[in-house]
Amino acid sequence: MAENVTTARQTPGALGAYVKNVSNTAKSFWEGMSVTLSYMFRKPITTQYPDRVPVPVRDTIPPRYRGFLEVDMDICTACQACERACPIAVINIDILKGDGKTTPKLRMERFDIDIGKCMYCGLCVEPCPTGAIQHTREFEGAVMHFNNLTLRFVPDPLVPAVPYKPPKGSDSFPRKSLGEITRQLIAAWDAPPPPFPTKEQLEGDKGAAHGKPKPAGLDPTAMGRQLAAKALQVKEDKPKLAKVFEEAMAGTDCGDCGYADCKGYSEGLASGKDFSSEKCAPGGADSKAMLETILVSLKSGKLPEAPAAEAPPPAEATAPAAAPAPDADAEAKPPSTPGPGDPGPLR
Repeated sequence: MAENVTTARQTPGALGAYVKNVSNTAKSFWEGMSVTLSYMFRKPITTQYPDRVPVPVRDTIPPRYRGFLEVDMDICTACQACERACPIAVINIDILKGDGKTTPKLRMERFDIDIGKCMYCGLCVEPCPTGAIQHTREFEGAVMHFNNLTLRFVPDPLVPAVPYKPPKGSDSFPRKSLGEITRQLIAAWDAPPPPFPTKEQLEGDKGAAHGKPKPAGLDPTAMGRQLAAKALQVKEDKPKLAKVFEEAMAGTDCGDCGYADCKGYSEGLASGKDFSSEKCAPGGADSKAMLETILVSLKSGKLPEAPAAEAPPPAEATAPAAAPAPDADAEAKPPSTPGPGDPGPLR
């Protein structure tokens, strides 16, 4: 007869595991609370930002931090490389051209950066030949009016900035302390907004769209004809002809034309090695028009015809035509009655 043996189910260590879990919970709770309770016996460490800190916050940020952009106008060459490199067009530069004698060849009437729309990519910093535009460690842009976030590095359009002429072979340029210029331009958070331009300003020089030629600037057509006349006189003298070509260029030595400077580009045109008039990017449409006028004149051997001015309309066309005098007999004669074969008056 088989003996039934019942084995009692036993779980050795279950009580010990339970006690261990309770112990770990109490230990972790105590470790967390010990950190919290330790602050009861410490002095407050609240930082009264931003006016009561021992060291300005900007001085604690790494030097390569990309903060607000800053332009040192003392070493800006007006090459507009930063404006062309900006992918979202937050940099706006307006340039006036002069004759180089009574007025400088180039003057910057506007250099604005809208830091409220800037995405801080740094693409504008890379092509700058003198390092005039740099990122600062300024970052405090809290303002009540969004228009105050546009930094104007040419404060007065009536006092344009003259571009910097870098010395030949220079690798370093004297620059102001980084952030010094930007701190002067940042408006207070509660500063009033800039005045909205009037209709007259929008239609005048101050309200001209970016890149639109201004009436106060030099007439590229007239200047091109003057330079073309000079070019025809010194056509056989290549060095003098190169000087004439150089007068039509921006004179920034930016290197966008593929040459080391404007002199190299002008010598290429004078010697016949280059025939393109579109390589002077800082000069824009004005330089292109003047260079085309010179090249066409040299090819044809004569100056192009000046554009004819529009003639005023004749006086006869402006005066209204006199109405014919009414016929007295026709007024006195009564209307005739149509006969049997008369179709009657047309309606």
